[in-house]
Amino acid sequence: MWLWELKLFLILWTVSRVYIPCWGKHLIGRFESINGIEGEEETLFTCSLRLVGRERMLNGSVMHQVDMDDSFEVWMDILHFKNGEWAHGNIKVRTNPCDWFTNYFGKYFLPLIKDSNLPPIQEMCVFPKGEYYLRNTKIEPQNWPPILFRGLNKFNINYVRDGKSTGGIQFVIDLEDTKW
Repeated sequence: MWLWELKLFLILWTVSRVYIPCWGKHLIGRFESINGIEGEEETLFTCSLRLVGRERMLNGSVMHQVDMDDSFEVWMDILHFKNGEWAHGNIKVRTNPCDWFTNYFGKYFLPLIKDSNLPPIQEMCVFPKGEYYLRNTKIEPQNWPPILFRGLNKFNINYVRDGKSTGGIQFVIDLEDTKW
């Protein structure tokens, strides 16, 4: 009888460790750094952002000097810090601005922003020029894809026209799992 109970325990334990690794875990994140990316020939998109407080909240402004229409592309590369170097991750996005703002920014980043004058998601195609502020924004990655690496992740987001960067943003986030 005890042999049957031991086998059942080992099967359940194996299944819980292999197939359900995220039960009881919670993804947390923290901004480590944030920088603007200069354009190659011209910089049409700039940011003046800083991290404040113990919680490393994002505050500042982003300036779009032109409407971001279909003449632009948005390129996002996510790198992870591995063995002392930045290595290319498993996410590389090349898309148009409307798709970027509605499907990526709107889904994963916009919910983090609690105080801003950013337009609502329905008005982000074509993204209008202007200066937009962000206040007290912190990383809450609960709905982020589980394929992101734990540890340091660098997000490079470039706004590209005719194959050349016209500005963008780069930020580093530390992601880790914690027990609830």
